[in-house]
Amino acid sequence: MSEPHTATYQPPVAKLLTMGECKLTKIEDWQDYLQDVGLTAADIPELIRMMTDRKLWQSEEGQEAWSVVHAWRALGQLKAVDAIAPLLSQWGQSEDDDWLVCEAPSVFQVMGIDALPALAAAMANQSLNEWARSGPTEGLVNIAEQEPEHRAACVEVLMRQLEAYNDNPELLNGMLVAALLDLNGVEAVDLIEQAYVARKVDDSIPGTWATVQIELGLKTESDFSPADFRPQFGSDLSSALPMAAASGFGADFGKMPQQLDLKPLQGFAKGVSKPAKRNKKKKKK
Repeated sequence: MSEPHTATYQPPVAKLLTMGECKLTKIEDWQDYLQDVGLTAADIPELIRMMTDRKLWQSEEGQEAWSVVHAWRALGQLKAVDAIAPLLSQWGQSEDDDWLVCEAPSVFQVMGIDALPALAAAMANQSLNEWARSGPTEGLVNIAEQEPEHRAACVEVLMRQLEAYNDNPELLNGMLVAALLDLNGVEAVDLIEQAYVARKVDDSIPGTWATVQIELGLKTESDFSPADFRPQFGSDLSSALPMAAASGFGADFGKMPQQLDLKPLQGFAKGVSKPAKRNKKKKKK
């Protein structure tokens, strides 16, 4: 008789198989995997193997089904930047997985500034689907807000990717613009303008060009008609372009919703719940 698949994991990583259901909580409320489980940098390869184990992703065997969540949280605490690409590759295979959508940006946030090169590489990786490539944008916002001294570096990464707006998916461009607005990216105004003029921005995410101008403090709502606020997905936006400096952005993009509708969980464990797929698009004021 062959041994169970999960028996291939050895301590201390194997302990994650029995830790049970996770709660969608603030980062500071996560289990301390280094202290409580005794995980170290030496365990990173095994944790990545667990996080990407498709049998665990598809498991309905109770506690062990939550091990992938424990694994990516632990990898975040270990600042294992080598885990970023594998985590986003799972997003490509499970793009509608609510836990992954909600927590990946938090994992990047825990890794901090050291994660920037890997996040930049992921956004540029055309082998990933558009949502997986967009995932790092929220993580970069989180890192910049957590470590304000590195805001400029995060903005630079976002701008570098937006420079490829002609080749990027429109959804990715929309997420990049939204992230730049959240970081008060005044230095990106000209680049954002170019992306809108080229009609390469999914304007249901950061808002139409009228909305962007208002958030930048360049215009007021009275300068536009109601039609100007309807997403156009690439209509002719050349009639009202910003030519002045910008200030004053919203800061609510990428925040965990305070109230989450729950629906039956598929894949992690029978009889438990996970948050309904959250709106990944920028909140409007």
